[in-house]
Amino acid sequence: MEHAARVTSSVIFVRDIDRSVHFYRDVFACEVTIQKPEAALLLAPGGFQIYLIGRSARTPHPLGGIGPQYLIWAVDSAEDLQELERTLRRDGRVSQTFTSGGVTFVEGRDPDGIRILMAHPGPDELPRSVIGAPLYV
Repeated sequence: MEHAARVTSSVIFVRDIDRSVHFYRDVFACEVTIQKPEAALLLAPGGFQIYLIGRSARTPHPLGGIGPQYLIWAVDSAEDLQELERTLRRDGRVSQTFTSGGVTFVEGRDPDGIRILMAHPGPDELPRSVIGAPLYV
């Protein structure tokens, strides 16, 4: 029996709650709905929830392990993508920009070095026809 389910939330372990709240609020226009010293709940435009959970500064984040790896954000226009790239570049957080299957991606890092990707057009505008190699690394 199939059930209709949709992804609504993500949990991200971070080293510093306040620093991460500021980053996701300022860069991605997330609304802070709950904030405590050890955790925060953010609401991204469109309704996606991001739970930020504080962990020790020594807690590792092994990229390439089994499980979710990073978030991919879609923006409404090429200009919005360029603006995000400028913002991240200004803060030294952009690592590369690439195009795959007609979609342009900007790759950056959040304050804890967690990989984030921004894309235009979004999958609702241009259904994906390929899985770009940079997504594998």
